[in-house]
Amino acid sequence: MANIKVEINVATVASKEVYILGSCPALGNWNPEQAVKLEYLADQNIFHVAKLLPEGQLIEFKVLADKTWDSVEKGWYEEEVENHILTPHKGLVVSLEIPRFQNK
Repeated sequence: MANIKVEINVATVASKEVYILGSCPALGNWNPEQAVKLEYLADQNIFHVAKLLPEGQLIEFKVLADKTWDSVEKGWYEEEVENHILTPHKGLVVSLEIPRFQNK
């Protein structure tokens, strides 16, 4: 199975740093110490990363404000948020808006 470039964009005002953590080696295998830091693009006011992910494989991920589960994303009313799910394919761009993080 080939790897394919996937772009992930996150808009948030709730943190100055953003990480993603997920169910495959390229996204840390759910180990917060291996979370992937996103780059802040000031001209677009988003955090961004492009990763090579296994094409066609279902991947789940979460967004963190730090490399710890204590900073996991939350909903508008601080409720738990389901894992984000993607299946990498050519040209995939995932865009998310994260309103809050735990302990932020």
